Amino acid sequence: MPSNNASLGVFVLFCILFVYIFSRNSFDDQDQYEKVYIQLPFPEASTLSTKRPTTSKSAVITTQERDSTETVPNALSPSKEEVQDTAEDEVVNGEPALAYFRKLSGSVNGFSSAGGLKFQIMAAYSYKDHFSATISVPKQIGSVAYCRYIGVDGKEVAEPVESRVYPFFVVYCSRRSNATMLGITNSKNEPISTENSAKLIHRKFKEYQHNVSFCLAPIYGKEPKWLHFAELVEHYKLQGVNKFFIYIREIGEYDMKLVKSYVASGEVEIIEVPATNSDVIAQQMMAVADCLLRSRTYSKWSIYADIDERLIMTDDRMTINGFLRNVTDESIGSIAFPQRWIMKREQIPPKFTSDAQIIEKMPTRAWHETTSAAMKGHPVCKDQVSCWAKDIVHNEKAIRMLVHEVVKFYPGYREWFLDSSIGYIRHYRDVDMQSWEKNNIANLMKFGPFSNTSYPNSLGAKLLKNVLSRLHWVYN
Repeated sequence: MPSNNASLGVFVLFCILFVYIFSRNSFDDQDQYEKVYIQLPFPEASTLSTKRPTTSKSAVITTQERDSTETVPNALSPSKEEVQDTAEDEVVNGEPALAYFRKLSGSVNGFSSAGGLKFQIMAAYSYKDHFSATISVPKQIGSVAYCRYIGVDGKEVAEPVESRVYPFFVVYCSRRSNATMLGITNSKNEPISTENSAKLIHRKFKEYQHNVSFCLAPIYGKEPKWLHFAELVEHYKLQGVNKFFIYIREIGEYDMKLVKSYVASGEVEIIEVPATNSDVIAQQMMAVADCLLRSRTYSKWSIYADIDERLIMTDDRMTINGFLRNVTDESIGSIAFPQRWIMKREQIPPKFTSDAQIIEKMPTRAWHETTSAAMKGHPVCKDQVSCWAKDIVHNEKAIRMLVHEVVKFYPGYREWFLDSSIGYIRHYRDVDMQSWEKNNIANLMKFGPFSNTSYPNSLGAKLLKNVLSRLHWVYN
């Protein structure tokens, strides 16, 4: 007769084998997963408003599970300790940065100008060797600007310093001690106001607070955003992103309820886009310029993309975070992911109604008609240098960005344009907006044949589960 210890050992072995088989087979197939998942009970509605959504172990992706080559980050939270201010201003390419940027501004043609309008500040940042401000009026590159240094008592603590607008929507300033606010004005004597000055946000961390964060282009337009937004955040969380800077121009109350749930959980920071410029492209460039400054020293890399774009590694065993941790070439200042457009032929539903609705309508599940990748150097891209790619940028190596590319790096850095065999963008593009498909179909076909593609099965079940968990928490 077997001993008690032997019986116990057999029982434990059986349990381990059962768990292994279940974990291997239960959630690999999306259709099987749906049948299991929609039967799972959710917490009572009364508890959803006070508790954060929980993620079961089956939905957690670790770097070991996704790719054994990924570097596992330090489990401890990064230090918030700041570096000491330097006695001298930043030096770029052997000369003072203020002079370097002034020289660069003289070699660029501006795009549009707010003429003699007064400066307005969106945000101001303090680094160890300089200040920078994001302005919210479209002043021409090269426009004269004066840096004004304001102390805790509201009085100026140093003489104004002449600067220039460079790049778009940015004014670079020498740093001054004892300044707690920065003002930007057209002249030395223009009165300081709440519109042309802002409190300095410190960006002097000794350690990056995040390896990779996300900068979302300004949200606007009438189509509901709730499902796009939930899918976007949960997709990038599976890719190792846990900080999102969200720029909002206009958004409905129903959508904002979802966004605020991510603010409450500490993952999202909202930046309101000022109504000082009605041009959509200019607003996006303003947000790009600000997020580059906002992320510097705070996050090593930032993804710059739209609400309907999902950057992804072609080998879905690798996350974006893991991929970036394995980039060892220090000359790389940005990584451009090529576009693959996926034809989205319906708008997002107005409100969340059921699990079945999400299973059917979530963009990564609903749409599959996909273009070939738009690769840099293709004849179609002769007027679009970036070929509509979107960048992941090392925030301390880029100086000037446009919507689709870095156009000026600090000396010694460059772009890496990925081949689509490494990574690409799944861009769920509304085909009817501004007659987009009608106007672009001929050129899209020149990139190569269309095909039906799907969001990776290895991620799809986890993404669906996490999106549904968030939606139930917010709306039920």
